[in-house]
Amino acid sequence: MEKQNYCVQGMHCKTCEVYIESQFKDIKGVSDIKTDSEKQTLSFTVREGFNSEKIVEEINKKIKDSGYKIDKKIKKESSDNSNIPLAFTIALFIIFLFAGLQSIGIRENLFSAELTLPMVFVLGLIASVSSCMAIVGALVLSFSSLIAKKEHFKSSMTIFHISRLISFFILGGVLGVLGSLILLTPDIQLIVNIFLFIVMVLLSLDMLNIFPISSITLPKGISQRIFNTKKVGYIFTPVLFGLATFFLPCGFTQSMQIQSILAGDFLQGALTMLMFALGTLPVLIAISFSSKIFTKSSWKDLFFKVSGFLVLFFAIYNLYGALVANGIIEPII
Repeated sequence: MEKQNYCVQGMHCKTCEVYIESQFKDIKGVSDIKTDSEKQTLSFTVREGFNSEKIVEEINKKIKDSGYKIDKKIKKESSDNSNIPLAFTIALFIIFLFAGLQSIGIRENLFSAELTLPMVFVLGLIASVSSCMAIVGALVLSFSSLIAKKEHFKSSMTIFHISRLISFFILGGVLGVLGSLILLTPDIQLIVNIFLFIVMVLLSLDMLNIFPISSITLPKGISQRIFNTKKVGYIFTPVLFGLATFFLPCGFTQSMQIQSILAGDFLQGALTMLMFALGTLPVLIAISFSSKIFTKSSWKDLFFKVSGFLVLFFAIYNLYGALVANGIIEPII
């Protein structure tokens, strides 16, 4: 018995730990597998007669498309801040585009005192390649890998995505009804909007790499049960996985859930969560059917920074709308 120590490139949270550990479940001759996302390390014990290098090579083949790599040494990831001016310029162009649409008379459709459905859709797009990816993306990737060799792979993945959209619509509506039952006085609405503003600002600063924050993840025990699932029902399991994504601890998802409560109406709450889910759909489908994650793209850093500026804009605009609606400040335009 010999203990082996390695580094894992791309491992950032508890969900990553569970995902890496789950890849060893079918590997013979390995025991005592332990990962540490903070130190980005991996250790395991190899029985005599088994080659640790071949084991690592086999695991790397399984995880490379997910953005991970096991090696003896780790290459420190660095964020290139030189593209911040370009990212700001691109984000500013998009913001001016919104302002232009406002000026030509479609304010009712795009702008109001709260986040509108097009804005929610954009936030869904951003969320699908940012903090939510660590949890939701890993869950989708795990489920996809679990049924990859089954005959009903495509139909099961389709059921998963449809059930996810339906779950977000229905549960978003439930939150809207909950909001209507709670006495949301103007003061309470303002406090909730300020809280929402703080959450979105923290998310944007994290994406800009100005103030990195640790992702909230599922307890490791729950994650292990999800990743180590072996029995997959043709319909029930995809539906259950789709429903589960609504409750995963993602900052963006939780922000939209707050927005649904503030809507105070079943339909508005349902549409808010549905539009958010639709925004995340393209990337999650790509993960499901190709296992290629956006984080491998050379444009990743620029995209994150543009997205960070846009989230910051949405946060400020949403707070501005709340302050105007409560009569605290006068409308600028």
